[in-house]
Amino acid sequence: MTVTVIKASYSGYKLWLKISAIVLCCASPLAMSQQLFDDLVTLTSPAHAGRSAGSDKPNISAQFIYERFQQLGLQTEYQRFSFKIGFSAQAIGHNVVAKLPCNAQPCGKAIVVSAHYDHLGTKGNKIYAGANDNASGTAALLAVAQHLKDAKRFYPVILLATDAEEKGLHGAKYYTSKMNKQEYALNINLDMLALNQKSTLYVMHSRTAKPYVEVLASLKAHDFKLKLASSPQRMRRLVGTERVDWLKASDHYAFHRAGLPYLYFGMGEDKNHHSVKDTIEQIDFEKYQHVVNFISDFMVALLDCPLDCTS
Repeated sequence: MTVTVIKASYSGYKLWLKISAIVLCCASPLAMSQQLFDDLVTLTSPAHAGRSAGSDKPNISAQFIYERFQQLGLQTEYQRFSFKIGFSAQAIGHNVVAKLPCNAQPCGKAIVVSAHYDHLGTKGNKIYAGANDNASGTAALLAVAQHLKDAKRFYPVILLATDAEEKGLHGAKYYTSKMNKQEYALNINLDMLALNQKSTLYVMHSRTAKPYVEVLASLKAHDFKLKLASSPQRMRRLVGTERVDWLKASDHYAFHRAGLPYLYFGMGEDKNHHSVKDTIEQIDFEKYQHVVNFISDFMVALLDCPLDCTS
């Protein structure tokens, strides 16, 4: 993405490593916490080399996300697309798309939950791990999928891991160019969810998303503040910076251009953004986990809401 701020406890991170083996064997919520942590570690590992976009075949990160969706029993596919780099060169990207159908009637229009998995890759011998930007959103997308697969769903859900966001929102733009927007109700975009010292999760939304925002506002945030912004201008005031165009900052912009309501979840501006300091050691995992649980709870509540309850 294009922003954020995080500061976290390295000692807390080391403590989590020490207890991770214990957590793995415990009850379901703790096992899901372990899975969230494991996914974050994998996506930020040297093997994934900063998750740069632009390879003829799905890269190791795309393959990992595909396999995780399949492990959850979801119908999954790659969406291959080309995008322009420089003045005339072309590169190949791969979105990873998973689907959860309705399991309750009446069945509404689809909700697409998006998170870009690409980052900056490497420069020389430096790896840009992109822990907050946007391994945090991608791991959250996988956690949301896990929460929703057994939930009641009055809406079909598309779980969309986009590629080439950093190079111009290309994955999301391609997806929206191919979708029938009459079949979609809403985009929920997850980008940079690791909270900083402010412990604030921002949700910027289009005015057309008001019915969904009402469901969101009915939920209680645990151990962090929730701030809603109905415009990019309001978002800039809340975050305290004028230099970021929050409407165009991430993949929700592609859905907005296609005429779809959106909710964009993020933590604001990150001092480590697009630097080698954006690593897993900088993430306060406890705060991050609270955010992911909150988003999952929101999705469960939203999907359990028949069509007339958001009208």
